[in-house]
Amino acid sequence: MIRHKIMPLAMGFAMGLMMLWMVHRQLTTADALGVAALATFITAHVLVALGVLALPVWIATRVPRLHAILSRLHRPNLGHLTLMLAGVISAALSTHLWIHGGQF
Repeated sequence: MIRHKIMPLAMGFAMGLMMLWMVHRQLTTADALGVAALATFITAHVLVALGVLALPVWIATRVPRLHAILSRLHRPNLGHLTLMLAGVISAALSTHLWIHGGQF
């Protein structure tokens, strides 16, 4: 039971740190891509993620045999997503406060 609560929180925390590192690097270096390139990069990742999430659903509605296989796979629910987002937010806030000395 604990593993199902701690893993999404820890993975969200790790992804939050990675996201913070990537965005901070783009904002502070001289060879930064720029706002348009960064927005394109983020948009492309969001579209790919939506495609990866939508493809199994589309396949499952068309092929009954694959529906049986996909029904046994891990499917995150809203609670899982909430825990991951809590990890992302806590990573961003705690790291920001640690680096900047408690000032927003």
